[in-house]
Amino acid sequence: MPFGDFYANRIYPGVSAALSWLGSPFGFSLTEWVVIAAVVAVPWIIVRSIVRKKPWWRCLLGEAGLLLAVILWFYLGWGFNYLRSDVYTRLGTIPTPYEEAEFQEFMDIFARELNENWCDARDVDREAVERHVKAWYAELPPEAGLCKPRAWHHPKRLAFNRLYSGVGVLGFIGPFFDEMHVNADALPVEYPSVFAHEYAHVLGVSSEAEANFWAFEACRAAESQAMRYSAWFSLLNSTGGNIRSLLGEEAWQAWWAGLIPEVKADVEASQLHWMQMRWPWLSRLQHNMYNAFLRGNGIAEGTRNYGQVLRLVLSFSDLHGHEDGHGEE
Repeated sequence: MPFGDFYANRIYPGVSAALSWLGSPFGFSLTEWVVIAAVVAVPWIIVRSIVRKKPWWRCLLGEAGLLLAVILWFYLGWGFNYLRSDVYTRLGTIPTPYEEAEFQEFMDIFARELNENWCDARDVDREAVERHVKAWYAELPPEAGLCKPRAWHHPKRLAFNRLYSGVGVLGFIGPFFDEMHVNADALPVEYPSVFAHEYAHVLGVSSEAEANFWAFEACRAAESQAMRYSAWFSLLNSTGGNIRSLLGEEAWQAWWAGLIPEVKADVEASQLHWMQMRWPWLSRLQHNMYNAFLRGNGIAEGTRNYGQVLRLVLSFSDLHGHEDGHGEE
């Protein structure tokens, strides 16, 4: 992966800074309109060729040129990050092997942190979230391989927010101008973690599991109780299925019983919130397409990569033997 690392460390920081700066005066998503323009251009090229009575191969050449331009822009602007070394390689370590005793210790911490950090966060100070997340990412060591935050990085408004809610997308990076997007329907308890996750992508992280990990660590380190709760709540949302499989049904039910009613209510409210807005057939189509896209770009687990954050937490977090529930260093 030498080229991927060269791109991520030498080329992407400058390209990202330039593209995001160019797009910063616009509060709305430029990526959405680039995609719309490309989609509209496809029939326009065909109609234009017919009206001007151009040969079919000229039309085909025009379509191929458009497709090539969009693909090149995507990969030069952000997509080559898929070719970089994984976080274990960058940090010079290997994944921690599964040990039942250590995992049980982690699950005890997990339940305690959820219960102790719960708060009725009906609203969240989004500016405070942005300040903390940017400051935290700015302090990461160079070997982490992330770009430095920029003052002009802010979430962009989405023109088609309802569409993303319908397919269960809480946020995404816009690769054409390295923009970050957070779904406006994200619940207050979800917002800090989604913001930190998408910002990790802007800073050059391609792996969904790694973005989840950095988001978890950034929010866990916050002074804000709402942000700390968001870290653990989002970790539960992204790894609940994995944990249930590892523990077995009986142990999972016992662990779940140890959570306070307020945490359980938040989990159920989040599930209901997104289920009510989801368009099942379109959601399945989007899931399958994105799964294929991730696999095609070197993420072998596809969409299951989101849940691999648990392995990163067990490998890199300072949770074992850590008595301070706030996760401060």
